[in-house]
Amino acid sequence: MRRRRVTGRFYLFLLVLLAIAFLILRPHLFSGSREAVIMMANASQVQMVDCVIIRDEKVAESDATARVEYIAAEDSLVAQGDLVANLYTTGYSESLLSSLETTRSNIQAYHKQLLNNIVDSELNHLDQVVDMMALEFKNLITHQTVGNLKTVTAQLETAMVKRQEYLRQNKRGDNKLTKLYEEENTRLSNIQSWRKVSNADWDGVVSFYLDGYENDLTPDGLNSLSIPVVKSVLAGNELANTRHTLSSGIYRIVDQEHWYVAVLIEGNGWTPMVGQDNYYMMLEGMDDLSFTAAVKSVQKENGLTLAVFEIHDPIGPLIYKRTGRAQFSITLKGLAVRTDALYNDNGQMGVWVYDVPGGTFVPVEVLSTNGRLSMIQPLVDGALELGQTVLIK
Repeated sequence: MRRRRVTGRFYLFLLVLLAIAFLILRPHLFSGSREAVIMMANASQVQMVDCVIIRDEKVAESDATARVEYIAAEDSLVAQGDLVANLYTTGYSESLLSSLETTRSNIQAYHKQLLNNIVDSELNHLDQVVDMMALEFKNLITHQTVGNLKTVTAQLETAMVKRQEYLRQNKRGDNKLTKLYEEENTRLSNIQSWRKVSNADWDGVVSFYLDGYENDLTPDGLNSLSIPVVKSVLAGNELANTRHTLSSGIYRIVDQEHWYVAVLIEGNGWTPMVGQDNYYMMLEGMDDLSFTAAVKSVQKENGLTLAVFEIHDPIGPLIYKRTGRAQFSITLKGLAVRTDALYNDNGQMGVWVYDVPGGTFVPVEVLSTNGRLSMIQPLVDGALELGQTVLIK
């Protein structure tokens, strides 16, 4: 049987049929998909979140301390090697100090007896200063006046030391007085035999107030910091070393120029991105303080985001703050799409780029949204560009 020869007319006819079929099926290829264009946008964002402050601080500890004599002033700068405190180890008794104070009171009383008929204007002046500072200290303690208790305490101690030194330098030749001073020296030696000096091992700001979290919340532990740990601190619960730190900690020295803030974020309305360094942070109740913060790490779990911010501004009064509510603000500039062009593909947000029929899914992080527009950042650098077309399915 003779085969029929295929001619060019047949191929032309077939091409026409395919074109007609494409035109008929075209409205159904994307199930009614619409299109949007990736654009540039600016957005100002302000978020209020719970936060935990993590300081670069180290705690000086001693498990055998009966009493601490603070030498450095609270919230003062110390350098490595500076004397911070005298530690009186186990075996020391408060009765030793009580006996010393009794002897010193006897010395003062006997001095006054010897000087009963002698006018000593300098000693009278020193007595008046001590009495005045003691009264001011009493009024502060009983809330009859308002002032700085730390300052008044230091002034009272200074006044008492000056009077004591004046009496010692101007003592009269008297056997009883000589024996009293010998007794004072003996009691001082007994006390000092139990004393151990504690010097600063590093530079920073010293504080004698501890909350127990110092050894659990550290810069070295940021890689293992978890959402449950942050939630526990926010709830005021103990961590692994809380009790030990409170029982054995003597003081802490804090790097006031380098610290961190960990925040918990619910939902997907705000996701800080690692490397963003133009956030501004303010703590609730401290509106006069503002800090520049950079995003150091971000982790997500069960609808919660844990973000850690790094700060290099002076910490100021936040040296005494562990938790609170913090406001973070930032001005963003970057790629944006219509919010209805975003899709959740098995928990991963992304857009469908119209580069092939049906589109290609590109995963993104949603940086900000106002309901109509959302600022986005592709998980892979360069995966999205300005002016690309995305599908709204």
